[in-house]
Amino acid sequence: MKQRKSETQLTVPPDKLTRLVELCAQLTKAELDESRAEEALEKAKKVTKQLEEELIPDLMHEIGVTELRLSAGAKVSIKQDVYASIPEELKPAAYKWLEDNQFGGLIKSAVSVPFGRGELEKAKELIQQLEALGLPAEFEESLHHQTMKAFLREQLAKKKPVPLDLFGARPVWVTKISN
Repeated sequence: MKQRKSETQLTVPPDKLTRLVELCAQLTKAELDESRAEEALEKAKKVTKQLEEELIPDLMHEIGVTELRLSAGAKVSIKQDVYASIPEELKPAAYKWLEDNQFGGLIKSAVSVPFGRGELEKAKELIQQLEALGLPAEFEESLHHQTMKAFLREQLAKKKPVPLDLFGARPVWVTKISN
């Protein structure tokens, strides 16, 4: 039976060791470059967001315009948008508000039933038979993100009262520059 050389007995040609050291140094530098690039990207995103959602819209409101053409030919416009994400703990109250205000049609419902292996036939049976079969069913309601944004934008445009905090929403003005 052959014995394997232990790591201390391993002999590596000097050119291979040199190449390994070089590659490890390159990896270390690449990781540092990647980290710096990610930090720079995050900083650039913050600056872009501040210009796009605060500084330019604020100045255009101050001037009293929502659209204008720059001397270089680009068109600058602002429009109201809304950011929204219903916090999990507020979903029941948000859905109730929608129902109470005749917007319940925005809510999508799903019934989900977990089945084990070999229960394919049971899975094919009608939803009405689930209780009779003793199967646990889960009922889930959801509101698609884009549907919610469109609804909130529409209500804001109509100056209708909407509990924005209930929808985790905040209206923003967004800048668009086009040629």
